[in-house]
Amino acid sequence: MEQINFDEAIEKRNTGSVKWDGLHSLYGSDELIPMWVADMDVRPPHHLTERLTRRAATGHFGYSMFEEEAKQAIQHWFLKRYDVTITTDSILYSNGVVPGLAHTVLALTEPGDSIIIQTPVYPPFHQIIQSNQRQIVENPLLLEEETYRTDFSLLEQQMQTAQMMILCSPHNPSGKVFPKEELQRIVALAKQHDVYLVSDEIHADLVYKGSVHTPILALDFEKIILVSAPSKTFNIPGLYASYLVVPDTSIRQRIEGVQQRHFVHPNALASTAISAAYGDHASEQWLSQLLVYLEDNRDHAVRRIRQEMPKLNVIIPESTFLLWIDFKALNLDSKTRSDWLVKEAKLALTHGSSFGSHGETFERLNIGCPRAQLDQALDRLSAAYERFWSN
Repeated sequence: MEQINFDEAIEKRNTGSVKWDGLHSLYGSDELIPMWVADMDVRPPHHLTERLTRRAATGHFGYSMFEEEAKQAIQHWFLKRYDVTITTDSILYSNGVVPGLAHTVLALTEPGDSIIIQTPVYPPFHQIIQSNQRQIVENPLLLEEETYRTDFSLLEQQMQTAQMMILCSPHNPSGKVFPKEELQRIVALAKQHDVYLVSDEIHADLVYKGSVHTPILALDFEKIILVSAPSKTFNIPGLYASYLVVPDTSIRQRIEGVQQRHFVHPNALASTAISAAYGDHASEQWLSQLLVYLEDNRDHAVRRIRQEMPKLNVIIPESTFLLWIDFKALNLDSKTRSDWLVKEAKLALTHGSSFGSHGETFERLNIGCPRAQLDQALDRLSAAYERFWSN
C-alpha cells in the first residue's frame, strides 16, 4: 500500500483559494494562519487527480450528464461501507450540499412553514431557511460532560407543528456521531408527526475509532432525504460534485421539479470525481491513512489545548476534522474575541455566533492540515492566551 505523506506543506496562496486568498477580505489581514473554512490542506488522492486530469485532457467540456457510472459508484460506496442498499434511480445530482438542502426545502415546504434544526449547527442551515421565508425552530443540543445529546422532550413538542427537520449527521461543528438509538428516536417522532427528515451527511466517512455512523437511509421512513458528497472526505469541495438520495418517487419528483426550475446540471468533471472517489479501491486505502492522521492531529491538539490553555474547553470530536472550542473563560463578547484572535493570535477561525444558540462563546478550528501547520497555529493561540492572562 502506498504511504501518503500528509505532512507535505502545500502552497495554496494565489490559487483562488477562499481559505487562503480570501483572508484579507474576510479577516482584514493576510498574515493569519487560516484554520477556518472546512476544507483540508492536504492533496486529494493521487488516483482521483489522475482521473480528473485524463478527463480534462479529452478537451470535452460541453454540457454534461449525471453519468450512470457515478450513480453506481455511490451505490457501491453505501453498500460496501454502510451495508445500505440504494437504487441508482433514487440518486439525484446536486451542485453542492447546501443547494441540495435549499432545493429540498423549496420542494417540500411552503413559506411560513417551521423547520427544526439542532443548534449550534452549520450556518447555511439558518440561511437557507430564513432566505426562503421559512421559520427556524431551534432544538438546541444539550451539552453534558463534553458530549452533545438531543433534547427529546423539547423535540417532541416542536415536531407537533413542524413540517421538516434538517439533521447534521455527523454534526458540524461538534463532531458528534449520532448513536443509532438516538436517530431511531428522531425518526419515530418524525413518523408520528408526519415530518420530513433531511440529513446532511457530508462528514459521514470521517468517523474515528470507537464511533459508528448510521446513515439515515438505514432507518425505515418514507419521508427521508439524504444529502451528501465525497467533497469533505477526499478534499474536493470546489468541484461541487454532490448528490441527494431520495428513495420515495413522489418526493424525488418534487425535488427534481425545483432543480429543473433552477437549471441544476452537473459540471463536466463532477461525475468523474464521484466515480473516482467512490468507485476505486485506492480511495479506501487513502481514507484509512487519512483517518489515522486526523485522529492523531485531534488528540495532539486536544492535549496541547488542555495542557497549555486549561481555561478553554475543547469538545473532543468523534468525527470531522473540526475542533469546537469554548472561549467562555475569556469573558469577551464575540466581536472582541474575533478581533483578539486576529490581532493577538494571528489566526482565522470560524466564529461560533453564526452557528446559532449556545455557539456564541465558541470558535471552530480546522485540524485538517499538516502537523507543522497545526502546531504553528496552536503556538500562536497559546502565546496569545498567555499574554491575555498575564495582562
